[in-house]
Amino acid sequence: MGLFDLFKKKEKPQPKEQAAQKEPEPYLGDLDKTSILSKLVQTPPAERDDKWQQTFLENIGHASFRCGDPQVVTGPDGFPYFQLFLPEPNQPFQCYVIDNMKDDFLLSSGLGVVINPTETRADWVLSYGDILNYHLSNSFYTTTATDFSHETSNETVTEDEKVMVGQPSEIILPEQTRKLLAEFLTSNGMITPKILLMMRQRKDGAGVSQDLVFNVTPHHFKDENTYRSIMQAIGWYLPRHYSYVGMGEDTLGTDFMPL
Repeated sequence: MGLFDLFKKKEKPQPKEQAAQKEPEPYLGDLDKTSILSKLVQTPPAERDDKWQQTFLENIGHASFRCGDPQVVTGPDGFPYFQLFLPEPNQPFQCYVIDNMKDDFLLSSGLGVVINPTETRADWVLSYGDILNYHLSNSFYTTTATDFSHETSNETVTEDEKVMVGQPSEIILPEQTRKLLAEFLTSNGMITPKILLMMRQRKDGAGVSQDLVFNVTPHHFKDENTYRSIMQAIGWYLPRHYSYVGMGEDTLGTDFMPL
C-alpha cells in the first residue's frame, strides 16, 4: 500500500515547485507524532507489518517534516511528488505538515508526497489521489465498502439496462481535481475531456453501484497500449477505492459534461 521499491530523484525541480513555496503562515506540527515516526522508521523495511503501516499512516498527517532540495521530484511513474523528510535531531528546519499542505498547494498543484526518499527506496509514497482521499475523509485510504463498483476499463451499456447519470459532487470530485484531470487528458490528446457519474444495478443484483465515466475510448489514441496507459494514469488522481471507466459519447453523449 503506497510503497515504492525504487524512487529516483531528478536533478531539476518541476515548475509546480514554485506553488509550494507560498505558505500563508508557518506550519505548526505535532512533535509527539513526529517522535513516533522517528522511532517507526528505525524498523527495518522487511519487518514493517500491518500494525507498523497503520501506525505510520495515523501519524503522518499532522507530524512535522522538513522539505527536500529540490522540493518536487518526478517519480518513476512520471508524476510529481513533494519530498518530505523527518527533521534531523538538534537541527533547525522549516516545518511542513501534510494536513496544511494539502489545502495550501498539494491539491491545487497536482502533487503527491514521498516521505524519506533515498536513491533506492522511500518510507512511503502518497499519490495525488491518496492526498485527495485524506482531504475528503481524513484517511489516506478507504478500506470499508463503498458504492463504487471497482471497474477500471472501457464499458458499454446494454439496451435493456437501466442507469442513472449525473455529475459527481464536490465531495466526490472537487473542482480543482476536475481541472487537473482535464489538463492531463488535454495534454495527452483529448480535445474536450468530459465526465459523468453513472449508477447502475450491480451485476449480482444486490443493490446499485456507481462509477466515474470519462469520454475516453481507444479511438482517441494511436494504439490500445496508449489508451490503457492513459486510463491507468487517471487512477493516480483518484482515491484508490474509486472505480472509473471509459465510454463513448454515442452512448451517454448528452449527459457528459466538460471536466
